[in-house]
Amino acid sequence: MSIAEYPYWRVVPANREDEFTLMVTPPATVGPDGAGHVMGGVAMAAAIDALEVCTQQPLLWATIQFLVPTQRAEELTIRCEQRGGGRSIGQWNVAVFRGEMLVQSVLAAVGAREPSEQQIFAKMPEAPPPEECSIKPVDMNASPANLIGQYERRTAFEDHENGLEATWVRPLGGFDIDACQLAIISDFFLGAHPRAHAGSSLDATLRFIQPAKHGWVLSVTQMSAFDRGVAHGDARHFSEDGKLLAISSQTGVLPRVPVTLG
Repeated sequence: MSIAEYPYWRVVPANREDEFTLMVTPPATVGPDGAGHVMGGVAMAAAIDALEVCTQQPLLWATIQFLVPTQRAEELTIRCEQRGGGRSIGQWNVAVFRGEMLVQSVLAAVGAREPSEQQIFAKMPEAPPPEECSIKPVDMNASPANLIGQYERRTAFEDHENGLEATWVRPLGGFDIDACQLAIISDFFLGAHPRAHAGSSLDATLRFIQPAKHGWVLSVTQMSAFDRGVAHGDARHFSEDGKLLAISSQTGVLPRVPVTLG
């Protein structure tokens, strides 16, 4: 297994102060060898990273549309543009390009209104600890070098008849669980039900609550509906000590042929 020691979603400044570059490396990709594409969650994480660098403010929420596949992309260009907001909170658009082609479009808000007392209503469900859970099967395109090899995933419980699954996820690179990391973890959404495995995401939304130190994240996914060939659902993501870290949702196209996991 080849574990990335550098955050593979991290951007670097480009030609303008609102423009950044993501150099695409194997850990950022999923799919067949030689035809991998940038995982949607990585693209979203890169957009969040660019936005937080550009604004020097923390993410509140972001939603991304996956417009064009990114097979064999060597780099992506990310441009940030403020669209509204006030002194405390800004509304932004982030555009992700491959060359001159727009491949992803992101809307987001950053900032905070202070002072503000935190109050969390969502509670983590009871679940066995990670060490008591079985390793989650991976799909046929999983590779030690690609993104799937960067995470350990263990199934805490599943109820496919009711579209419910809880999975422990831990980044093996030792990275803290920030908004970028949660954007990636939340994009395992389509793996939460056998009918959705190997589907393709149309969009994803992340509502970021708070970060956590490196460790396990419990992603509790509820599929809401399969309709017109797509899956709709949402998830809540908790730290190992039960703190709510983020809320996510997604729409994904279901595969025409069910995929066998190994």
